[in-house]
Amino acid sequence: MNKLQKANEYIQQNKNNVNNRPIYHFSPEIGWMNDPNGFTFYQGKYHLFYQYYPYDIVWSDMHWGHAVTENFIDWEYLPVAMANDKAYDANGCFSGSAIEKDGKLYVMYTGHVDPNLGFDKVESEIAERQCIASSEDGITFEKHKLNPVIGEKQLPEGYLICDFRDPKVIEVNGVYYCVLSVRNAQRRGEIIMFKSLDLVQWTYHSSIFQSTFEENKLLECPDLFKVDEKDVLLFSEMPCDPEYTKDVPNTTAYLIGKMDFERGKFTPDDKGLLDYGQTFYAPQSTEGKDGERLLIGWMHRWNQTNPPKEYGFNGMMSLPRKLNVINERLVQQPFIDTQNYFSPSVIGEIVQLTEGEEMHIEGKTTGFLEVVVPKTSGEFTIKLNKEGEKSTNIKVDVENNVLLLSSDYGDEGNIKVEDLSTNSDENIKLSLYIDLHSIELFINSGEKVVSFTAYDRDKGKDIMLVGGEKAELKRIVYGGR
Repeated sequence: MNKLQKANEYIQQNKNNVNNRPIYHFSPEIGWMNDPNGFTFYQGKYHLFYQYYPYDIVWSDMHWGHAVTENFIDWEYLPVAMANDKAYDANGCFSGSAIEKDGKLYVMYTGHVDPNLGFDKVESEIAERQCIASSEDGITFEKHKLNPVIGEKQLPEGYLICDFRDPKVIEVNGVYYCVLSVRNAQRRGEIIMFKSLDLVQWTYHSSIFQSTFEENKLLECPDLFKVDEKDVLLFSEMPCDPEYTKDVPNTTAYLIGKMDFERGKFTPDDKGLLDYGQTFYAPQSTEGKDGERLLIGWMHRWNQTNPPKEYGFNGMMSLPRKLNVINERLVQQPFIDTQNYFSPSVIGEIVQLTEGEEMHIEGKTTGFLEVVVPKTSGEFTIKLNKEGEKSTNIKVDVENNVLLLSSDYGDEGNIKVEDLSTNSDENIKLSLYIDLHSIELFINSGEKVVSFTAYDRDKGKDIMLVGGEKAELKRIVYGGR
């Protein structure tokens, strides 16, 4: 039995043992999931591939899982698309992207070779090379006979083949470009670009972004696209070596600027964070069916305790986010039908809470909560998943323009967001999407986003608003299911 058959048979035989999966955030049928891969709209549906290990809830040999959707809430799971069954990807089919060419769906991924996988790393024995596979139907894939198509021959001197991964392929004026993350000889992260006319023969083009030595960062999962006439470069940041783990958080950044493809030069104008939480990484974007730019990311809280093993799964995706550039800022809005799914309604208008006064909302397992606050308001706290003395707390200090998130669930760690009221509106709007193991907060229609995850069993459903000094809430909207 080959590896693909083995994985698919295991899933079918064991998936019914899985429990406590998220309700409307995508998660694997069984086992471990991390980065989104090959996110694309193809033959009338959105295809999401993902880093996948079906046999346990911990990271191991990476396969490519596969599912499709039309609305990002109802998903159809398809057979595993790829397994690590070739010499060039023997220890994992790592992350990559998808592109349509001549009616076929092509995916480009990193073939990972590490004979010591699971044990101490020996960098001189690790190789990451880029590979191609194609499909007539978007379901069954054939790996190209010339794989790997980008390896030591194409990678210039000064870069390390042991950290050379995550190809994102785009087409511009009949030319294919691929951005990749790589570790340079100084052991720091760079984003480099290759080009091709046929997706098979690739040549090095340029280096388009370099982290500084002092930042101590390795870069992963680059993405390059145009939205609202601006070029946007995304990448995830992580410590370049273990000794910097406490100093360098795992985050995802964006650069807005101008990409000159002919010269291979990216000129950044503005930089920002995609998410201010501790739980959003390795996102990938695609063009939606109506031309919009959509993004989805892996929700994973680094150094957090895994879910209970008896859950049978580990990992979930964020809500899809529609991207726009507004006032030189990358704005993200949830791309699901909030009205039809949650049926939210106004449950309070012009609510004034004295210090310590409580407003209770009977919550359901999942929910959408929106709180609109005038900029003249004072402090208040939103308590979510309340059960006894436990809750996840979002304290909003309007006067000082700051938001603090803390929780009695999950591992310790606080999140602070400053400069809430950057828009010209007289109000601050907080839109919260609550699922079984996650909260996503969109501030001012996505000017800033905060995500949070916790796999605790005992989280409550109820919601409480608690007044602080001069708390005034203009409108409260809630819908649960």
